[in-house]
Amino acid sequence: MSKHALINATPFETRLVIIDDGRLDEVFIERVQARSLVGDVYLGTVVRVLPAMGSVFIDVGRERSAFLHQSDIMLPTRLSSQDDVVTPTPITTLPMAHQTGNESSAQSQPKSKSQSKPKPTKPKLDPRLLPKLLPKVGERVVVQVTKDEFGTKGVRVTMHIALVGRYLVYLPTSPQSVGVSTRIGTKAYRTKLKAHLTSLLSQSSHTGGLIARSACEQALGDDGGLADMGERMQAELNHLGVLWADISQARTQASLHKARYALLYQELPLAERALRDIITDDIQSVWIDDRAAYERVRHAGHTLMPSITSVIYHHDKPTPLFAQSVPDEHRSSTPDIETQLTHALSRHCPLPSGGYLIIEHTEAMTTIDVNTGSYVGQSRAGSQSRAGVDVAYETNKEAVTAIARELKVRNIGGIIILDFIDMDKSAHQQTVLDMLAHALKADPATTNITQISELGLVEMTRKRTRPSLSDELCEPCPVCHGTGKIKSVQTVAFEILRSLMSRLANSTSFKKSNVTIKVSQSVADYLSSHQDLSNLQKLTNTSIHLSINTSYHQEQYAILVE
Repeated sequence: MSKHALINATPFETRLVIIDDGRLDEVFIERVQARSLVGDVYLGTVVRVLPAMGSVFIDVGRERSAFLHQSDIMLPTRLSSQDDVVTPTPITTLPMAHQTGNESSAQSQPKSKSQSKPKPTKPKLDPRLLPKLLPKVGERVVVQVTKDEFGTKGVRVTMHIALVGRYLVYLPTSPQSVGVSTRIGTKAYRTKLKAHLTSLLSQSSHTGGLIARSACEQALGDDGGLADMGERMQAELNHLGVLWADISQARTQASLHKARYALLYQELPLAERALRDIITDDIQSVWIDDRAAYERVRHAGHTLMPSITSVIYHHDKPTPLFAQSVPDEHRSSTPDIETQLTHALSRHCPLPSGGYLIIEHTEAMTTIDVNTGSYVGQSRAGSQSRAGVDVAYETNKEAVTAIARELKVRNIGGIIILDFIDMDKSAHQQTVLDMLAHALKADPATTNITQISELGLVEMTRKRTRPSLSDELCEPCPVCHGTGKIKSVQTVAFEILRSLMSRLANSTSFKKSNVTIKVSQSVADYLSSHQDLSNLQKLTNTSIHLSINTSYHQEQYAILVE
């Protein structure tokens, strides 16, 4: 298998795709005018406190105030000695949703993806102490964005600052403790990592907590030991420590100038952030079509991922990077990236055998329907019949791989309903489920799947970490308002005729007027080719004219009276 990363960088947008055997595997898009604020660190001023709701609102310089929940407040720092009833929040309970890559820490053996995670244990708190713990109006606090603005809501922030590196997450404001990503499943290696992290902290001047990210396991040596990870982690901790020092200095400067708010740290742009969070050690090449972005990524690579710098290349050919056909190991070439991106927005996803998926999005969930299509048990060449082939079973097995891929490419999150073709044999059902679970292991997002129901449905969830591809690239249709359907030509024509009949029946002056109907080309063609309108004119002795407006959509019309 061959994996490559392609980065298309322009002054207004950066697009990053991961290609696996010539096919889209993941898509990331960052637009200058709509850049995510997640990871940014601000100095802000408290403008409103709601003790009953445990909520604090902070002015960070945005149009809407940032929201800080009581669970995201550094509780120990807000207690005096006589109120010492809250133990320091351990690293394992700190909210980590703002970290790219879905890293979390755990002290126990991680559970399977298909199992629900236990909720973090929150320190018990006397409600009467809550007003003492919450920041006061006018107080300035340092916070980090964990969730972008949505609708009328401002950004969500936390006081638990997390600085993310490729191998480590440094928590400078947290109690001194260590944790390991739940994605690192080797018990012996987890133990080694914890011991090494403890040693790192004890030997350094940095205070706070550390979490080892899953990239630590990806960078294991052949012997399964730490190999050169120790030096990498030491260098990264030093880098993150310097970064925190810079943030602290920026805060001091802002405080000296009595700034109401200030941006203390801005998260890395997508191209550079990719080296930290997206590009893995199995990527064979990274191609970038912009010279300035290429230089920045190579420079960042020396700090974030030295092993990848030798395979970072600048694409300077006349053919745009995303317009090239992508070679793979199984076919001479696959469609270019632009074509594949267009396909990823379609509700129809073809399967190799002739079957297909229909992917539909609603407010509540996403549904994926599996269909046999033209596949009737023949070979893929379509020439020889395969006796005894269970078409439903074979199509469902083929669909599993496509579903896992499409979930990643389209970045579909939330509740997902899979409508497999009915299978009579329980063994076949279990095989399809096992194949689905195996295919989802390669997904960086957390997933949870259920058994197949009697109706052939599988309920699953996929953690939503960022907007889906369709949400990023599309908007609701102004004609159908997102339903995907408009009234048929015949329906619109009959609607016009009913309106005319109603007005003719209720207005004598209307009958004596010259009536003009402005319609779209398709509706005009229908009314002209059928007798309904002419019959109405004869019946009412009314002059009715059709006028075509090429700017009208199919449902649009106007009845004008002179």
